[in-house]
Amino acid sequence: MRSRLLQLRSQVTPILSGLRHRPIHYQTDSSGIKLSETANSHYMDQRRNTALANEFVPSEVFNERVERLNLKELNGGSLRLSKNDVTGLATITISNVTNANAMSGSMMVDLSDIVADLEKWQRGKAVILHGDPEGKNFCSGADLKTTEALSSPQAGVVMCLFMQNILTRLQQLPLISVAAVSGSAVGGGAEIITACDFRLVSPSSVIQFIHCKMGLSPGWGGGTRLVRLVGPQKALKLLAGGESIRATESLGLGLADDLIQGDDIIKQASDWLDKYTSQPVEVVRAMKNVVTAASQLPPDKALSKEKDIFGGLWKGPANKEALARALSKKRRK
Repeated sequence: MRSRLLQLRSQVTPILSGLRHRPIHYQTDSSGIKLSETANSHYMDQRRNTALANEFVPSEVFNERVERLNLKELNGGSLRLSKNDVTGLATITISNVTNANAMSGSMMVDLSDIVADLEKWQRGKAVILHGDPEGKNFCSGADLKTTEALSSPQAGVVMCLFMQNILTRLQQLPLISVAAVSGSAVGGGAEIITACDFRLVSPSSVIQFIHCKMGLSPGWGGGTRLVRLVGPQKALKLLAGGESIRATESLGLGLADDLIQGDDIIKQASDWLDKYTSQPVEVVRAMKNVVTAASQLPPDKALSKEKDIFGGLWKGPANKEALARALSKKRRK
């Protein structure tokens, strides 16, 4: 066993070392800086994936294209995207109504395609994720048919990498993201909401990191994101306890941001977003990009990105219009 561990360490350490010293390059969009690596904006770096998968992926390289084909076969339910170019608001509906809106393999592929679409959507300001009301839940995690089909550690880890990639890209979108939670967000569903900028909960909502009761740990990045949201002690209680968290408790923990009332959660979430999306699209996207850079980059690199984003807005249309209004108001006094 010791020799096996030493062998794995010798394989993985050079990969991780290379990642630590690998510079990240950025693509610029009309709003400023988009945090995606130029080597391939839609696929995770293969060296990182190899390091994460280590002995569980005998091919040594995670191939997302192959995994898409494999997951697509595990069908059931769907995800739907709606975009409004006028308001800049998009909605993603998680729909698997006969299985509490659980995520099938094909739905994971749907989510990847939707995120890719939003990455190219230049008019977008915000996106709301919600569960199909007929499914009576936000999302109950991976569906049982999919988990049963992924019958080996190798298959589970590759699916884990696929979802980590998608949710990281979702988190890095230059759109403000909101999870509108009605019903339950359980397991993988709880992990999905941590990838959003904000979480709005209905009074009857339940959030549960149930993984420990299933003999698992989070795998879609939800554990890492939860620690950053609520701190290590609270996160450990939520993960190791695996208990249901009601709406008021989630607010107290800092896991949820606000309570939404009424049956039309999309309208409630949209109204809640208004104060944050009222400015021109390039300004809204710039603010999200500043925050993303600050939260994911070392301070010196984050400051450099902030400078670049600022430069992209200085004397731009929104800035000139705001200055003209201020000067006009001053002259009237």
